[in-house]
Formats: sequence, structure tokens, C-alpha cells
Amino acid sequence: MSTTSLKLPDALKERIQHFASESNVSAHAFMVSTLESEVERREAHAAFEASAEAAAADIDAGGPVYEAAEVRRYIMEKLRARETGAKVGRPRAMQREGAKPVAHKPAARRK
Repeated sequence: MSTTSLKLPDALKERIQHFASESNVSAHAFMVSTLESEVERREAHAAFEASAEAAAADIDAGGPVYEAAEVRRYIMEKLRARETGAKVGRPRAMQREGAKPVAHKPAARRK
């Protein structure tokens, strides 16, 4: 583990100490936890943006697109199906003018 020295304004240090005390942890533990949370949040945001860029590229390459109402219906039915175990049909892709059908591979499931 490496050591890093931070110079903090007194007011910020007091605010950190306040929240650390509320959480029954040291100021150091609070800062490490807070920094870790922010790094994880930024990594998740970067992954989300990369996923959106990949989806946009897939659409630009002729991949499937769906009507928002159809996707909403599908999501609502999936939520209801959690209780009943019923199978829900996936939404159908819209037929776009001049678009050639593309063999679309399903995305890998996330953990």
C-alpha cells in the first residue's frame, strides 16, 4: 500500500471529521472509502458511456431498433412475470426503410 499526503483546507478537514465521527470511523477510513466510492462511480459511468457508444455504433451499422412503447410494455411484463414465472416475448425490432436485416447477436449477460 502506498502513502499519499493531502493538504486539506481546515474547513474541509472539519467536515470530513464530522462525517467520519457520524460513521464511527477514522477520518482516514472515511476519506479512503469516499475516494473508492467516487472512483467506482466514475468507472461505472465510463462503462455506461462505452455501452451507449457501442449501441449507437450497432444501430448505425444497421442493428435493430425498437419502439419505446414496445420496450416499455416488455419491461412491465417482465416485472410482472417475476411474480408469476410467466414467459415474456421479446419486443420486435422495427423495420426501417431501406435497412437490410442484420443477424444480431444477443449481448453477453452481465453479472
